Amino acid sequence: MMKNIILPLIAAMFIFTSCTDDTNQTTNSNAALVGNYVLSTLTGDVAVDLDQDMTSDMELTSETNCFDNMAISFNADGTFTSTVAEVSFDASNNLLCTTNVETGTYSYANGTLTVTININGGTATESQQVLLTPTSLSFNVDDNDVAQYFSGAAGTPASGITSLDFVYTKI
Repeated sequence: MMKNIILPLIAAMFIFTSCTDDTNQTTNSNAALVGNYVLSTLTGDVAVDLDQDMTSDMELTSETNCFDNMAISFNADGTFTSTVAEVSFDASNNLLCTTNVETGTYSYANGTLTVTININGGTATESQQVLLTPTSLSFNVDDNDVAQYFSGAAGTPASGITSLDFVYTKI
């Protein structure tokens, strides 16, 4: 259950990488991330039919409203709040979705976002390369992270997904 909460949040956070012409330049600025972001696209590497309407799509936000409330706010004091979707499937392969609000701290340096998430009285820390533009945040998760993002995905409509691209728009 903890990984089901951590990975969507981390995914939400991994959307953030600094773009710079000089890759050797050191950037250490939480200020670059400060703001509010909402999920605008969530794209899988294969078309799936999450809503079982006989139409498949690679854009998962077209397949379900489960991800509609995913958002993250990075505060100037190095804290964040994120609304994440927890996805699972019932015995009939119907998509089940709940949302949780997660909090923690973050730091950003050299294109790497590191988040420490408050979970069940403890913390978990993860780091990810992210892409940050003036209007959006984006990142990719693959392999084991996808399997953990879609709880119990084996044998479900999400079982073919091996990579997810997240794009958040700054509001």
